[in-house]
Amino acid sequence: MRQIPYDLIRKKQSGQAHTAEEVQYLVGAFTRGELPDYQMSAWLMAVYFQGMIPEERNELVNTMINSGRRLDFSHLDGYVADKHSTGGVGDKVSLVLGPLLAACGLYVPMLSGRGLGHTGGTLDKLEAIPGFRISLDLDAFQRQVAEVGICMMGQTSDICPADKKLYALRDVTSTVSSVPLIAGSIMSKKIAEGIRGLILDVKWGSGAFMTRLEDARALAKVLIETGQAFGVHTRARVTDMNQPLGATAGIWCEVQESVRALEGGGPADLLELTRVLASDILKMAGHSDPGKEIQGALDSGRAREKLDQMVAAQGGDVKALANARLHQPSVTIPLLAPADGYLATVDTYRAGMSLIEAKAGRTQQSDGIDPTAGFALDIKIGDRVSAGSDIGRYFGSNQSFVEAAAKDLMAALSWSGESVEALPLIVDFQ
Repeated sequence: MRQIPYDLIRKKQSGQAHTAEEVQYLVGAFTRGELPDYQMSAWLMAVYFQGMIPEERNELVNTMINSGRRLDFSHLDGYVADKHSTGGVGDKVSLVLGPLLAACGLYVPMLSGRGLGHTGGTLDKLEAIPGFRISLDLDAFQRQVAEVGICMMGQTSDICPADKKLYALRDVTSTVSSVPLIAGSIMSKKIAEGIRGLILDVKWGSGAFMTRLEDARALAKVLIETGQAFGVHTRARVTDMNQPLGATAGIWCEVQESVRALEGGGPADLLELTRVLASDILKMAGHSDPGKEIQGALDSGRAREKLDQMVAAQGGDVKALANARLHQPSVTIPLLAPADGYLATVDTYRAGMSLIEAKAGRTQQSDGIDPTAGFALDIKIGDRVSAGSDIGRYFGSNQSFVEAAAKDLMAALSWSGESVEALPLIVDFQ
């Protein structure tokens, strides 16, 4: 039976569920260029308002997977797993968690993304390492996973091309935050990686796509259901993004902080979250004492060595990771507490958007990035400060950009004369 886009758009607008054949037609025709953007935009908006039932959502994932190549690591003699975060400010967990898991004997094929808007991107940070290649063909990607235990690169045109095209349209039609569309985008790529286990870090708060805790929990539930439907053991942590994660946010400063974490140092919240997520995945893989294993990988230097091996395998300069003079900012502005009191809240979205002012973030994929730019915030919600005390610094290469960014960051902080209870980092486990 011939499908008519007009009828399918009306069907979803009225809240009816599509058949598998209808989902296949819509996604397939759009990917092939047979369905124009304006009709697909109308359908995406209908999904945004009407949602999808699980069967529709699973068919959306299946169709996007089948639009490209699906990897197969079944020949490897170990557990193949990955992690996904829904994004935030200062979230550098992938740079620490991936090498740590590989050092514990797991295989980690990780397709990562660039930052866009207020959220940072793993690929932008990796590209700050001189020579590091984020673009590999899939055969090379699979070989490196088998030989090194980990590979981190960008999505290729061979993996879920339907998702790549759909996401670009969602981004400009304000339909990014639709739960079924988020689930389709995230899970199609992760399932196509050929993994057996997946841990999800679903953020909530002022710096997350899901600003309400109940929405983050609902998204986590949908993502888990989707993964399980495709035979991937999937669990989720709902974690806080009401303030930046770790001590820094930006580009090279986050790489440096990740290296310190792999050496057993770094900020407490970054280490806590990384250890919890690593433990979750190791338990999935059947490891009996993940805490001891994680500590051993850090103490022995194996986790840091695995990062070096990955960087070298992808053409990067390993020595650059320890080069204190690389990407040094020419401008640094101290951040000073405006009054006595306690840090009460952080508008983390605004803090993330300040990185765009400093050129450590982008509003379009074509925007340039300044690897020296970013900020260090030395306090967390609930910490007490004295007027005029040093609470951090903003840095980069352009005086006016950094000054504007520092002003925006300070405006994102609110203060209280009364003590404020610190927020829990890890809220929920599903």
